[in-house]
This record gives sequence, structure tokens and C-alpha cells, in this order.
Amino acid sequence: MTHENLSSLLTGDLGAVVIAGAAGKDAEVITTEDVMLVTLLVDASSSIASRGLEDAVREGQNLLLDALGDARERDSILLALWTFNDKANVVHAYVSLADATRLDRRSYSGYGSTCLYDTWCDALLANVAYAEKLRESGTPCRSLVVVVTDGEDCGSKRRASACADLSRRVLASEAFTLAFVGVGSDVDFRAVAKAMGVPDGNVAVQASATPAAIRKVFQMVSQSAIRASQGLVVPGVRGGFFGP
Repeated sequence: MTHENLSSLLTGDLGAVVIAGAAGKDAEVITTEDVMLVTLLVDASSSIASRGLEDAVREGQNLLLDALGDARERDSILLALWTFNDKANVVHAYVSLADATRLDRRSYSGYGSTCLYDTWCDALLANVAYAEKLRESGTPCRSLVVVVTDGEDCGSKRRASACADLSRRVLASEAFTLAFVGVGSDVDFRAVAKAMGVPDGNVAVQASATPAAIRKVFQMVSQSAIRASQGLVVPGVRGGFFGP
């Protein structure tokens, strides 16, 4: 599948969440030669709260923004931030790092279930839709979608097979990097990620569900995202997002 026919995914009623997620900075005001679209999906389910990890998630996401903002590629990165529990929530679509929301007690708290599959599919479709807008305007772009979760799916309307089909199709474009981070030891996260179509080399598991481990996770994601923005991660099915 080439960049040009990813638009074949955007048929029918995409839904309000996808439409909100596909918004972003106007192509006319983008001054860089190309763009790296980073879509960060953060679990906000009740298990995050029960494990006492809310503050660590907020701090970790803030540290990620600091790290990306310090990278020399910062001007070419546009970030979309989603949280998810009973449903997906688009905190904001694609904006410059300076305009990205920093999670705090008002914008992030853990409750409800874990609609992982629905969020994944909607986020991929939103990324495709916005990327197509940029390409149509003449701005080349690459895409990174990364999810951080401490649990497996609970409550989605879609199944893992729907995620896998969509993942396969966007990875075939060789413009997408898909990554998965699992936190905790009570779920086989590698099996979950595999069922969703995420390449094994783009899966990381942090067995310790502690505040220190959460902060480490976000540090790891930021380092890998910077490597991807520098062209050191090959998009597609080959993996290597969490490489050295």
C-alpha cells in the first residue's frame, strides 16, 4: 500500500472522535520541509488510579514533552494527545510541541475501563486522515502512534483483529511506526500487541507498575521518538523502535 491509497481507509462515517483527532495545524503555516506526526495514547483507566500511578503518568508525559522540545528536530514534530478509559478522549489533535497540553490533575485522572482496541483504531484513522491532508498540500510526513497502557482491552466494540487489519494496512505504506508499551506483570502484553498487529521490535514491557517505572517508560518513549524523527527508525513492519 502506498501513501496515495491510504485514503481508501477513510470511507463511511468515521465518527466524531476520528474527526476531532484528524484536526491539526494548518498546512499553510508549516514551515519545515517534512513533518513527524506523533500520536500519544495514554491509558487513563481505574487501574492507573488504584495503583497510585496518576502523578507519575502526568510527570512522565511532561518529561516527554520537555525531551521532544529540546530535540533539534522539535520544529518538525506535531503531537496529538489522547487518553482513554471507557472511551477515547482527544485531548488535542496535531499541534506544535510548544502548544501541547501538559497533563495535570484537571486534564488527567484514572477511572473506568480500558477501551484499548477502539482507541487504537480511531487514532490510526485520525493520523491517516491528517497525514493525507498534509500530503495533499505538498508536505511529506511520517507517522508514529504509540500507546502506553497497564491493562488489556475491556469494553471496546472492536476486536483485536480489527486493530491488526488496520495496523497491517498502515504499516504497508512504510510511512508509519506503531509502538506499544505495557506496564505491569499481570498481562501478556507482547501477546496483546501481536494480536493488534504491532511489530515485536516495537513492543516494550515494564514489569514494575511503580511511579519510577512509569517515568522511565515515558523517558524511553521520548528517546525512541527522537530517534524516529531523526530517521534512525525504519517505518513499517521491521520494528526497532525501542532499539539502542
